[in-house]
Amino acid sequence: MVVIARKRLVTESPNERFAEGYVFPWPEAATPPFGAMTCCISPGEKCEPDQHNQDEIAFIYRGQGQIIAGGEVWQVREGDAVFIPRNVEHTFNNTDPEGDFAFFSVWWPSVEPQDAVEEG
Repeated sequence: MVVIARKRLVTESPNERFAEGYVFPWPEAATPPFGAMTCCISPGEKCEPDQHNQDEIAFIYRGQGQIIAGGEVWQVREGDAVFIPRNVEHTFNNTDPEGDFAFFSVWWPSVEPQDAVEEG
């Protein structure tokens, strides 16, 4: 017998600044050594700044925007992938006044190592 787990991902931003949905952790499916989520940012909005002791890669699958990481501004659009090193503050901005900006993000390790967090 094959067991398939199914989860609905965030595909649009419902009348909020942004919506996010965790793909992993997902105990019913697997316990991988990484975490993953989808995020969809409403037109003209942005996510809160984030910083963690995990490497991260974001795959932009809808729209266009900016990633501000370590004080640098990067223009990104659908089809781009961006690597963000651990302990670098970053935020995602939707620069499109009409369309959603959406990305799939993967980070590792899955749980942030607390004993190695660098203060910046």
